[in-house]
Amino acid sequence: MNIKEVQKKDGTTVYKVNVYLGVDSLTGKQVRTTVTAKNRKTCENKAHQAMNKFIKNGSTVAREKVSFDNFNALATSWFDSYKLTVKANTIRINSNFLKNYILPALGNYKVEKITTVLLQNIVNDWARNANTAEIVNGNREKGKSKDYKLLLNIIKRILDYGMQLGVISDNPAIKVFSPKLKTRTVKKIKYFNNDELKRFLDYLDSLQSTTANIKSTTLYKLLLATGLRICEALALSWSDIDFVNNTVSVSKTLIQYSNEIQDSAKTKESNRLVSVDSETISMLKEWRKHQNYGAISLHDSLVFSYHQKMRTYELER
Repeated sequence: MNIKEVQKKDGTTVYKVNVYLGVDSLTGKQVRTTVTAKNRKTCENKAHQAMNKFIKNGSTVAREKVSFDNFNALATSWFDSYKLTVKANTIRINSNFLKNYILPALGNYKVEKITTVLLQNIVNDWARNANTAEIVNGNREKGKSKDYKLLLNIIKRILDYGMQLGVISDNPAIKVFSPKLKTRTVKKIKYFNNDELKRFLDYLDSLQSTTANIKSTTLYKLLLATGLRICEALALSWSDIDFVNNTVSVSKTLIQYSNEIQDSAKTKESNRLVSVDSETISMLKEWRKHQNYGAISLHDSLVFSYHQKMRTYELER
């Protein structure tokens, strides 16, 4: 490094060096800068800092400087891009995390003022709330999510996005750790024993032949015969039922608390072809005939349409 000693007009001495940073990744031009310091060692350090900054900025000085008023603005910008890469259900979940946890805690902070200590304190608070939350009938106390590790991961992604835009030079969330979630007694899954199942089926068979009862009976018996999730069954179209080969094609799901159908399952494993017994297939045929009689419109081609709309079910957590 060719550091030159320069005598100023006032008699003081400074040290200068012309630093080659590299080729700009956006313009293709060579980039140089001049560094000045009061002593040789400081001049050398500043030269290395300039080179590192150039690399961290994507090897360019042509990038437009981006600024955000606060973390809320940065998070909104990140989420607008993130939504284009994920499915509707993931968008809903992350939107709730932002609205109920992340933005209330960080939204008004200047991005450059967010520190590792601040973030650690926030995550610690979330962990304490999660570990002291009341769980009644399998439902966790509102506002005390156990998913604080996911919340921290979202914050890391947002701040990484800020680094990519040159808003901050490093990510303070990287050094934050997630406290351990205490083991809680998990309520056993409810299920029918053989006697209870027989009583339930007898009850369904005893119902009057109303449209609502026929639909519900068909739905419940299909669930028992196939093991489908309720949201998968409610998203079925008649085109998913193969009456020749006695199969049901599962490739969609109803988004919880919504009337929207997600056109693909969350995982590849969820997309499957389920064999169905002949009795269940016959039951579906009878239900379809009942729809075709005009009692229910088939405008949406859903198996379990009801008064021209889907009926949604609130699932027990």
